[in-house]
Amino acid sequence: MDLKEYQASLRTMAYIILLTAVNYFIPFLSMAVILLWPVPIVYLVQKEDSGRVISVIAITALLNGLLFGTFMGLMTVIGFGLVGFIIGNVIKENVSPLKTLITSVLAVIISQALIVYLSGTMLNLDYQSIVTHLMHSLSGEFEQQSVEQLLQAQLNLIKYIFPALLVISATITGILNYYLSAWYLRRKGLNIELYKSVSKWYLPRWPISILIVVSLLMNSNLFFTNLTIFLFFLAFLQGFAVLMYYLSTRNSSFLLKFFMLFLIIIVPVIPMILILIGLLDFWFKFRKLEDQPA
Repeated sequence: MDLKEYQASLRTMAYIILLTAVNYFIPFLSMAVILLWPVPIVYLVQKEDSGRVISVIAITALLNGLLFGTFMGLMTVIGFGLVGFIIGNVIKENVSPLKTLITSVLAVIISQALIVYLSGTMLNLDYQSIVTHLMHSLSGEFEQQSVEQLLQAQLNLIKYIFPALLVISATITGILNYYLSAWYLRRKGLNIELYKSVSKWYLPRWPISILIVVSLLMNSNLFFTNLTIFLFFLAFLQGFAVLMYYLSTRNSSFLLKFFMLFLIIIVPVIPMILILIGLLDFWFKFRKLEDQPA
């Protein structure tokens, strides 16, 4: 057997197992791992046929399951394995950058929904029991009744808006998965056309504006409540694009952009301001982009 023939496959398996080990033993790096996990598979898809890529995902899933538990084995198949396989094939087929980006987001949404569903059915993970245990643990240190009431109220809110939270999380993850994968492929010498920078993003104003009005009017309905949250997230993305545009036009350093991102995460009022900026940019076009519809 010529090992050189399997060099790319073996390297991909090693990278994935290494990332899984980092996720398992250094939990605070989990977010970085989630963003990087699909990248080796995306690259392998460009080098090998689909049959071999599927075999690599299956073997790696088995190894991850044996080394790190059933859930990690499941993650390898329907998590980053599925996402990497879809993104890689879309790029390989020379689909347009915008369609590739949208497909990446949809792949992550499907993947995360499958993980939530299967972890609760196949693996018998009882999220309610986990939260209840956490509530009792915390209430031992604080006033029991007030802590339990607070946590229960927060839990009920999360359950109510969970679909929107899942889609927003998947959208952010899918966007970053796409850009990281494309960046890595370009670093490896592949001629990958990259979608425009975030600072030049704009979203269709009429559909989003109409949907916002309708969803606000129907806000008592669970579906429209979640839709409203997601639509305001899209407005936030447009506001964030405006912010990045003005930082870029002033040649702001990466450090300043990172600091602004940090402020967005820790200061609750800033995302609200960016949502307002995004809604206004739909109609007043602060950036005066040439390709933005009139």
